[in-house]
Amino acid sequence: MKKNLILDYAHTLLKANISKIDIVVDATMGNGFDTIFLSSLCNKVYTFDIQEKAIEETSRKIKELKINHVELIFDSHENINNHVLNYKAVIFNLGYLPNGDKSITTHALSTISSISSILPKLPVGGFIQLVIYTGHDEGKKESIAIQSYLNHLETDTYKVVKIELPFQDNYPPYILMIHKVKDEN
Repeated sequence: MKKNLILDYAHTLLKANISKIDIVVDATMGNGFDTIFLSSLCNKVYTFDIQEKAIEETSRKIKELKINHVELIFDSHENINNHVLNYKAVIFNLGYLPNGDKSITTHALSTISSISSILPKLPVGGFIQLVIYTGHDEGKKESIAIQSYLNHLETDTYKVVKIELPFQDNYPPYILMIHKVKDEN
């Protein structure tokens, strides 16, 4: 069995929904693995993080791989729209930087602020993918707040898909996909 089945499913969904002409945002760069994966699928990746360690690690990796259509941005995902005007998709891998400072995590307020600023900018057919980790206290709070926020979205405009491992122990991560199916009124 794969080490992280949820991440495998997340990547399968991304492959099915992203094409070589698309512009995609990796809102939580981390160690750069999703950024590199996304770069193989699309025309341009903008990737964000607030930790210098994430920027340095991802920069090193994309230079080694000679990837030249990725832009690393040292800023919060709350400010995506200050840096990127058009995008088809925004990807979040919430929680903390693997092998980093576990006291620095994503937080419900900033994540919901980001989602609410991104949704109106998405084109019809665009989406947000969130991989949510609930194995730590902040992740549990973030999960509850995000689901509460999404519960109030206009269902004619947005369709939310949830993929989870309901019969697992120790709080496995899960995926939320928010698809924009029509323009907002």
